[in-house]
Amino acid sequence: MAEMNLPMNRSTGRRIGSAAINAPRLVMSWEDWLTLAAALVTFLSIAISIQNAHWVQDMPPLVPTAMAGLLIGMIAARIRFSSIAIHPVALVLGVVAIALVVQTYADGVTVQERLVDVRERMYAWFDVVRSGDISNDNLPFIVLVHSICFLAAYMASWSLYRWRNAWVAVVPGAAVLLANISLQQGQPSGAFIIFLFGALLLVTRVHLQRLQEKWTREGIEYPEFISVSAGQLTLILTTGLLVAAWAIPLGKQASAASTVADWVTSPFTSESGTFSRLFHNVNSQKGANLHNFADTLPIQSNVKLGNEVILQVNSPEPGLVRGTSYDTYTGTGWKATGRTAEEVAGNELAADQSATGYDARNITVLKVTVVDGFDTILTAGTPLGTNVASTVEKNRAFSGDIEQLLSRHSFSANDTYNSFGTESTATSDQLQAAGATYPDWVTQRYLQLPSELPARVADEAKTVAAGATTPYDQAKAIETFLRSFPADLDVPSPPAKRDTVDFFLFDLKRGYFDYQSTAMAVMLRTLGIPARVAVGYYLDPTTAQDTTYSVRRSDAYSWVEVFFPQYGWVNFNPTQDRPAGGAGGVGSGTVGQSPTGEVPVLQDLFNDTGDTTPPVVTAALSETPVTHSSPPWMLIWSLTAALVVLAVSTLSARVAWNWGLGGLDSRSRLWARTQRLAGWSKLGPRRAETPREWSRRMGSAIEREPEATKLASVFEEARYGRGAAPQGDDSEAQAAYRPVRNALVARLLRRKRR
Repeated sequence: MAEMNLPMNRSTGRRIGSAAINAPRLVMSWEDWLTLAAALVTFLSIAISIQNAHWVQDMPPLVPTAMAGLLIGMIAARIRFSSIAIHPVALVLGVVAIALVVQTYADGVTVQERLVDVRERMYAWFDVVRSGDISNDNLPFIVLVHSICFLAAYMASWSLYRWRNAWVAVVPGAAVLLANISLQQGQPSGAFIIFLFGALLLVTRVHLQRLQEKWTREGIEYPEFISVSAGQLTLILTTGLLVAAWAIPLGKQASAASTVADWVTSPFTSESGTFSRLFHNVNSQKGANLHNFADTLPIQSNVKLGNEVILQVNSPEPGLVRGTSYDTYTGTGWKATGRTAEEVAGNELAADQSATGYDARNITVLKVTVVDGFDTILTAGTPLGTNVASTVEKNRAFSGDIEQLLSRHSFSANDTYNSFGTESTATSDQLQAAGATYPDWVTQRYLQLPSELPARVADEAKTVAAGATTPYDQAKAIETFLRSFPADLDVPSPPAKRDTVDFFLFDLKRGYFDYQSTAMAVMLRTLGIPARVAVGYYLDPTTAQDTTYSVRRSDAYSWVEVFFPQYGWVNFNPTQDRPAGGAGGVGSGTVGQSPTGEVPVLQDLFNDTGDTTPPVVTAALSETPVTHSSPPWMLIWSLTAALVVLAVSTLSARVAWNWGLGGLDSRSRLWARTQRLAGWSKLGPRRAETPREWSRRMGSAIEREPEATKLASVFEEARYGRGAAPQGDDSEAQAAYRPVRNALVARLLRRKRR
């Protein structure tokens, strides 16, 4: 009796200690608390890794968002209502949590003012998405990252507590963490090691919990603090595994992993397309193509260019090679609009006779060898054609103005092509006398300015060009003025709702070529001078071997094309790190000499019959390009992946099917397999049943009672025969097993379909 009253005789201190230990159980079990701790370790390491990547300067911390997702998911999973009713409420709570964190990045004095600013900026961003415009606001990216973080943590917590599935929680988080490390060109960090530890601990924790639930259902007793012992063992094994993984040299495997990571993350690292248009000010530390000649040209911040060789260009002279041009300024970048496309065969010129109506223009032939390919055909000056089948993008209002050439077939390494472009050889006197009588197709497109352009930009242009009397002199004055601005790739982005040119001229006062060329084109347009921005590469004479130039990613460049009546487009360069443009400047046909001594003139491109006449053009146009047909890698990798998955699945199924059957004789093995299938079909044996009783019940349920009874008989003989010679041979057991197995499998499949 004294033992029964022992708890009442405990001291006050022991009672308080016991209450403290048992207090967490009022909310949930020790097992669930340990699972939550492992989940916190796993997901907070991801949040910290992303935070330390500094994608956006002063981005609000992700840790509160991740914790909110885990806690809301845990509470939601433990409420035994339909998920259809629970998820909407949980998502509303998530929106509130995200808004409270993100509002710290917005403008305003009070929380209410900042929340209003968040709403207005998100509405403005959605307008950008719908219109295909360019955004320089980092707030939408911050909202996106926090939303993904919350949803990932919420679904992870839901899968842990509702489904008891750790892999659904861990695998997406691992993908996000590895992508973050790859995009930032980082090495395994402390956050990565903590994630691995937390993930392994989480997987073992959830597996143990599932076993505990099974043991409870089957009435099997287990130690109350088995989780503590298992956690200690997991800690030791995980530490040893991480130490071994850290010590093993990676060698070529690291390069292969990096290649795969680059392929997976290429939609984000490439500075083109929708991601770049909407989030171009996000800071990735991995060098990439700055210009991919897409339909938009965002003016980016903190540019990091790689140094890889991407092209080998044979050119008669150094200078500028052009990929495309942009006509519409949005205040945050440029868009290519008003184009029409047509297909041209590889042995035909893309230009028609209307393109030859300009004086003092030469034709330059480039021979290009692709190293790391893209589909845009590079030309010296305004494009005329190429010897590969191409898609030609022309001005919709004037077919003689080709703006971009695109190969109709993707280039592979070591492919070659020839291209033809036209550059101005006009002198300064000729350009000064050109006048300002522009064609309608020029003024309709190349004088466009956004209505929100600050007036002081136009005032600054007038001030700079005050002493100039002709469009050419005004262009040279603005070019000279902008070349006084220091060239700097490491510049911040303009604030939200701020015009890029205004920010560059009056606040930043330094920048790289996209800033300078944009400022010059916009300033010229305010003076009524048609101009556009062209992008491509600079052929650096220091990289030349004879007339072959190695083009690197760091040679990306942009400049300004100014239109002059009678002479067409003329290149100007307002950035001080390369030679100036204009008459006789960079990108001018008067710089350098043709290696053959023949310099074809634009007016000679067509004769009266429309045939090409310059021999150098005819020879280059008829030359067969080198093309390497790429294997169907997508199909090959898909089939390989399918075969690997099939092989692994087959092997795993076989191992799982035979797991635990080693050392059994053939008849006992058949009996164990029958029990396993019956258990999956919800016909497993009960604790008080003998093999004969269970075989009758199970056999009756699947209408195979004689065969099931026969199996029980041979099992009892093998198990309890005490070494006596078995009656009959194994073929009888196999004959009884097959119909029972088939019937159990059919029952299991019917249950799965229901």
